[in-house]
Amino acid sequence: MLLPGPEPLRERLCLGLTLALAAAFALVELLGALGWLTAPAGLVGCLGFAGAVTRRAGLAAAGRDAAALGQVAIAAVRGPWALAAVAGIVAVGLASLAALWLESWGWDALAYHLPPVHDALQTGRVRELPTHVTYARAYPQAVERVLTLWRLLLPDETLVDLGQLPFAVAGAAGLATLARRAGVRPGRAAGLALAWWATPVLMLQLAHAYVDVAHAALAVLAVVFVTGPVDRGRLVGAALALGLFLGSKPSAPLPFALLAATLWIRSGLRWPGALAAIAAGLVIGGESYARGWLQHGNPVWPVALQAGPIALPGPVTATMFFAVLTPPGFAELDWWQRLAASWTALPGSGAYGYDMRLGLHGPLHLLLPPAIVSLAFGTARRARGPVALLAVVSLATPAAFWPRFTLALPGALLVALAAGSEGWPRRARALLDGSIGALALVGVGLAAPGFTPDGPPIWALGRATPLQRAEAATSVGQARAWLDARAQIGEGECFAYDESVEVPGLLWRPDGRGRVAYVPPELVDGPALSAWLAAEEVRAIAVDRRGPRAAWLRERPDRFTPLFACRTAACEVFAVRREDRARSGR
Repeated sequence: MLLPGPEPLRERLCLGLTLALAAAFALVELLGALGWLTAPAGLVGCLGFAGAVTRRAGLAAAGRDAAALGQVAIAAVRGPWALAAVAGIVAVGLASLAALWLESWGWDALAYHLPPVHDALQTGRVRELPTHVTYARAYPQAVERVLTLWRLLLPDETLVDLGQLPFAVAGAAGLATLARRAGVRPGRAAGLALAWWATPVLMLQLAHAYVDVAHAALAVLAVVFVTGPVDRGRLVGAALALGLFLGSKPSAPLPFALLAATLWIRSGLRWPGALAAIAAGLVIGGESYARGWLQHGNPVWPVALQAGPIALPGPVTATMFFAVLTPPGFAELDWWQRLAASWTALPGSGAYGYDMRLGLHGPLHLLLPPAIVSLAFGTARRARGPVALLAVVSLATPAAFWPRFTLALPGALLVALAAGSEGWPRRARALLDGSIGALALVGVGLAAPGFTPDGPPIWALGRATPLQRAEAATSVGQARAWLDARAQIGEGECFAYDESVEVPGLLWRPDGRGRVAYVPPELVDGPALSAWLAAEEVRAIAVDRRGPRAAWLRERPDRFTPLFACRTAACEVFAVRREDRARSGR
């Protein structure tokens, strides 16, 4: 509808995927505002959107596009570039196995990406999460809204960690589109774009309910739209991609500004449509920044920032991001030195991880010098601007040394390699394509142990018990203890916690039974706390083991049974006896 007529399928595919992701975001916002965030309402909304689009576009046109996509898919696995495509498919397959067999174990996912998802399903609405975890309340949550719909349409939490997969598909489509615009043949563009999935950190991230793959994919889509022809359809795509990108991570404002400036400049500095698209992007993705500015005087609160004479207040300093899990002295280096130190270091202890702080994006980085040379001195002039913009946008963050913060960069490298070598002799081009595929497969092999750093390889867990799988993957330890505690929560009952719990996502049952509630800070002990426990039907509670709540619970062994002390936090977990849950004031 927005790109009619002879527009290439690749352009319509990018716009369609962007519209679908934006529709998921909008549907959750709408249903959440109305308090109707249920699985039936979500399914009706999805079917309604699909029906409206299909009716307008026509089944015949959809059939033709599906056939054309099938031809491109076949071409992607036929030719010297097939190994690169296979590497990407294997990477997604391993990530899918990890999501299927392992429980959620990503630290940030359990701390502040999944709690808003769980809370939305628990309450049927989108709200500011009642918790002490600052990022769960202040973090931009555009991607979490899409994850909410993903989880809403699943029968349980088995595949919730695969929620970034639609973004990964959209990102690969965007990379293939950039390559095709530069003259790369369709099968080759698609095959090499799929190798992006084989980037080790991206592959490991795909099995976690994080947002970094989504952030990178939205950057790719935004580059597609702001560097294409300035027309109605691409302006709509730019508005949606920019808005979702801005709402994906608190590090997005500077890259957003660069992308918006590119769109405005390419529109001739005067076309109102470009300004309207930029304004729409601000509205879509700017809610958390506006709230931070109004409440705390800092759009990226709680992180305190200093930019020349401008000081933005916050309880957390940016230095923390440069120091955590990095060598001594690393935080004191300037930006370029940190980047150089990271790019010349092996991944932490020689192993890839989903949250890797230092190192390259995998063996494909060995091709960075020839990519730069071929793009700079080759004939692929049309690729230079988009590739450079994507690279700059990827690196426009103080934490660019952190590989998972710059996942769009290997995509820019692949587009540069594809476009810069398209005019090479056939044998040289085939050698390069085979090398890309081989290096991508090596990266997959090096990264695969990162799915289960404390256990057997992911492919060996097919016959493992749920406990064995949890113990193989959890980053917070005590898998059996947490599983047993959660198992005590029945239908309508609650697992409560206070500020000592670092990762509240551990408390929700995977099957959706039961609830989770944050103990109000003013309730310390005595009748008020007892009445609250009864009113919320609390079956288990995790509190600071050195605080007055834990002392009060221990004084009543007839009502509260100590289960275990948390290994990675200051909390202790207690069971509440069922026969005493309804007693208040005792």
